[in-house]
Parts: sequence; structure tokens; C-alpha cells
Amino acid sequence: MGNMTTVAISLKDEDQHFLEEVVKSGRYLSESEVVAEALSDFRVREAIRRAKLDELRAKVQVGIEQADRGDFVEFSAEDVKREGRARLAAQQAAH
Repeated sequence: MGNMTTVAISLKDEDQHFLEEVVKSGRYLSESEVVAEALSDFRVREAIRRAKLDELRAKVQVGIEQADRGDFVEFSAEDVKREGRARLAAQQAAH
């Protein structure tokens, strides 16, 4: 195990009770282990979130570049509504 640092944190009573229950169940040896796993899961979720955000930014950049080249289609809010209603009607007809 790497270097360890002790940190004081504040928890809601219900979270503290949950930590205690999980440790008492024997699944974890300590509250620190529970928190370490939670942080590991959080790191994964954050990496996924960042990757999705990077992907979205890249797509926005492509759209900006296309617009700068004049490669786009103009539409109105009414066009969007009409298309949405047509799609909804098609979905309802399929069921």
C-alpha cells in the first residue's frame, strides 16, 4: 500500500451508520477501506465524465469548423417541432 494520510471528514449520521454496518458485515476491514473503494469508484466515474465531455467538446469543434466553412443547414424552431412530431407519430404507429 502507498503512503497514507489521515484526513478528518464530516459525515451525515446516516452515512456514518452505513460505514459502520458495512465494516461490521465483514466485507471491509475498516472504514478507511470503504472510503478508499468509494473514491476508486468515483475516480472511474470522473474519468468517464471527462471523456464524455472531451468527446462533446470535439463534436462542438467539428460543428464550429463546419459552420465556418458554410457547411450547415438552416432550420427554424418550427422545423424542429415538425420533425419531432413526425418521429413521435412514427414511433406510436409502430407500437
